Formats: sequence, C-alpha cells, structure tokens
Amino acid sequence: MNWVPLNVKTHFSLQRGFSKPDKLAKKCKEFGYTACAITDINTISGAVTFYKECKKNGIKPIIGCTLEFDNGKKKTLISKNKKGWYALIDLVSKKNMYEDDVVYKLIQSSLDENLICVDGLKQYSTYYVEPSEAEVHRILLCSGMKTTMSKAKSKLDSFKHLKPFFSSDGFYLPNMQEVEEKYTSEQIVLSVEIADQCEEYNILGAPMLPEFDCPDDYTEDEYLKQLCRDGWRKLLTETGKIDDETRKQQYLDRIKNEMDVIFEAKLSGYFLIVQDIVNHVRSQNWLPGPGRGSAAGCLISYLIGITEIDPIEYDLIFERFYNAGRNTEDHVSLPDIDLDVPAENRDEVITYIKSKYGQDNVSQMITFNKLQGRAALKEIMRINSTVSFGEMNDVTKNIPNEADVSDLIEQSGEKSLIKWTLKYQPEVLDRWCKLNSEDDLVGPLSLVFEQAMDIEGTIKSQGKHAAGVIISSNKLTQVCPMVQDKNNNLVAGFEMGDLEEQGHVKFDILGIDLLSKIMEIKE
Repeated sequence: MNWVPLNVKTHFSLQRGFSKPDKLAKKCKEFGYTACAITDINTISGAVTFYKECKKNGIKPIIGCTLEFDNGKKKTLISKNKKGWYALIDLVSKKNMYEDDVVYKLIQSSLDENLICVDGLKQYSTYYVEPSEAEVHRILLCSGMKTTMSKAKSKLDSFKHLKPFFSSDGFYLPNMQEVEEKYTSEQIVLSVEIADQCEEYNILGAPMLPEFDCPDDYTEDEYLKQLCRDGWRKLLTETGKIDDETRKQQYLDRIKNEMDVIFEAKLSGYFLIVQDIVNHVRSQNWLPGPGRGSAAGCLISYLIGITEIDPIEYDLIFERFYNAGRNTEDHVSLPDIDLDVPAENRDEVITYIKSKYGQDNVSQMITFNKLQGRAALKEIMRINSTVSFGEMNDVTKNIPNEADVSDLIEQSGEKSLIKWTLKYQPEVLDRWCKLNSEDDLVGPLSLVFEQAMDIEGTIKSQGKHAAGVIISSNKLTQVCPMVQDKNNNLVAGFEMGDLEEQGHVKFDILGIDLLSKIMEIKE
C-alpha cells in the first residue's frame, strides 16, 4: 500500500513552515512515495524549486496552496492540471489584490475539474521533514512571533494558530509504518486516488518575450541587422577603425557568429527591447552606464548602442556573455545585460517600460532573505537565550562573511558556512564547539551549533530585488503570482532564477548614485 502527502508546508510559508524542497523530495524518495503536494500558506513562490527537486528525485510534483483569511476560514487547494496551476496563480494574485470575502467567493466558483479542495481529507499537515526538527521549527516560529522560547507560551494567546506546534512534535513527514498507524486504509487509498487525479505538467518554459514594435514592417531579426549596419557605419567605418582588411574580416567574422547564435535562439527582440530602454534614457538627457559585466563582450551590444565598449578592441569573448551550448531542447537561456541608470531616474525608467509594454505586463520581483551562517547562529542563541549578549557576539564574530569565503566553500563541497568554519578554521570556535574525529559536534554549545546548521538557508523574510524587472508577453497575474512588497506594491512572486526558468524575461535596471552625481557635475 502507498500513501501521498498532500498537505506539506515549506519554508516559503514564511516563518511557519520549515521543510526545504530539496530535503523533502529526497525524503519522499527514501520512503518510497511516488508523489507529494506542497500547500504553502498564501503563496506558491516555492513551486518552481519544489518542481525541479521532485523531478530530480523521480517524485511526481503536485502544486497546491492554503489560502488563509482574517475571519479564520481557510481553503487548501491542489491543482489537477495546468489549468489548475494557472487558477492557483490567479487566486494567489487576487489574495494580494482584493478583500478576503471577494477571494473566498472566487475560490468557491473555481472548484471545478481543475482544482481539488483537500480540507476534507483530514490529513495532518507536514511542516518539517524530520521528527528531530520539531524544536528548530518552534525556534523559527518564535522568530516570527518576535519572542524567545522561554516567553513563547505566554504569547500564544495572541498566536492561537501556533499553539499545536508547542504541544506536539508530530508535524513531520511520516514513513509508511507511521502512516498506517495514523490513518485508516480508506484514508491512505484516498490520498493515492486524489494524487492520481492530478496530471503531471511542466511549469517551466521557453522565454516569453513581448513582441517588439519594429518600424517599416521589419521583422525583429531584420531590424536588429539594420541597427547593426547603422552602428557599423557610424562606429567602425566613419571612425577609420576597420580600414585594414584583416581587421575588417575580424569584425565580420565576429558579427556573423553572434548573429547566428542570437537568431537561432530567437533573441533579437531581447536586444531591441534593451536598446530601446537605453535610447529612452539618453533621450531624457539622463546618463546611462557605458555597459557593465559580460555584455561588454558582445559586438551587437556595441553596434546598436547598448554598451560603449568595443569587444574586439579589448579582446573580450562573446561566449563569456552568451553561451548557446547551455541551451537545451526544453530550455533556452537568456542573455544578461545590466543597465545602469541614475538612481533618481530609475522609477521613471520603469514607468516608461510599463507605458510601452503595459502596466499589467511589467513588474519588479521578489527576493527571499535567508538565514546564513552568522545570522543563523545569532538567531538560535537569541531565541534560546543560551548565552549572554556579549558571548553571542564573541561567538558569531568568528564566523566569516559568506561572500568572503564562497569560493572556498564551493571547492570544499560543504553547504553549511558554519560546518565549513568548524572544519577549516577550527581554532576560532573550539572554545564553544568543534568537530571530533567522527565528525560529530562536541563542546558546550554543540546543540546550538547543530540547530544553527539546521536553519541555515531557511527563508526568514521577503524583499524586493534591487534591479530586476520582468517584461512579459502575457498579463502577469495570469502567469505569475503577484505579491505585495512592504509598500503594498505588487511584485512578481517568484525569485529571479525561478522566473527565468519559467520563461519570464528579466532585465536588470540598477539605479546608481554615482551617475546622479556625475550628472550634477555636468550641469
């Protein structure tokens, strides 16, 4: 007999869930489960990550969501098919746009052949993967309650929905033996029957570039060619850069190669959109950056005015910018051109993009702030009230900044910054914790360090990407969940990498204070 977990909360349920998609998928595989459903609270932001991890482990991914309302009502829904997936996107977006009673009525009308409500299944929710993670999950809840473990119980009257987690350790993913003890055979069979009703569908996709409005009935490829010809004449011929035939051939070979790659990947529109944004910035007498990062290795970018750097002159390699070898039959990677604009004009640039491609088709995007090494250790100590404030600082200051040692961590194969520090810089922490010969943690704060490593990488809060803007060929509420930032503005509810995996096209538009200061000097 098999069973399917249909009500799992991940750490994308901010400071409520603790399950991490990679560990969850691996554990399902270990237990012999063939499918699993995540039903995060008021969000589907973890869907792409969960989908990919399930596929990696041979698990059928089922995407769902638990919508909670201020009146205490809730609905736990899972998608039966791709139409159900889009219905979830729509409901999550509307949950952030409309009053609860409006959304609740919409849910009632959405329960058709595309969505299933699993509230009546009476399946225990899974909030963490291992039984041993119950205490760490409570620490995470305390963080959300802005309290310590010692004071948590006195605050639970204000957080009644969290009371069960402080009285039970049972919200983990059960193995099959435990399932048979918890549920009747009818409930087990029903979970499989419901999972069988859910189709497997692909939530990833090819780039969804909006169509660029080319003049004079040009196609996008033809117009990009014409812009390159204009740039060739202005920047190369008229300046005398290619009066030598050998040099000219070098430029010809390079532009042919780049165009072959770009046309094959159907990315002409991407370059035309970026060029149009740069042209708008210049038309307003704002100062754009000359071109940053690997985009400077693209001759097309130089010829059409996106960058001001000639890659041939500086021996810059096109493949550092775009490598067609990364493309597969199922996925086309996108170029990454960073646009720097004066900080004070960034919002106006985004306003222009929205006016050009549609208010509903353009959005900034969410980011998730995760507890990393030092912050994770500090959070555990603070909530457990394990040590004094002074000692907490003494301990945590010995954990290096992740950015400073990221290459070393990657080379070592370790995923945990804390574990890496214990292993490769043991002398800085051995007063409090160290690894013994069997790689076990020992020392007066060994439990603290163990718990800190458990919560490393856990999402603590959400923010807004500093530069990322997506432009879609579709109305975003139909293809991407929209969520509110701290200023109550709607932003795309997937992180940058997940958006790209789905085919949403990202543009980096970064406001630079230095460009504003240069403009002031010029004036």
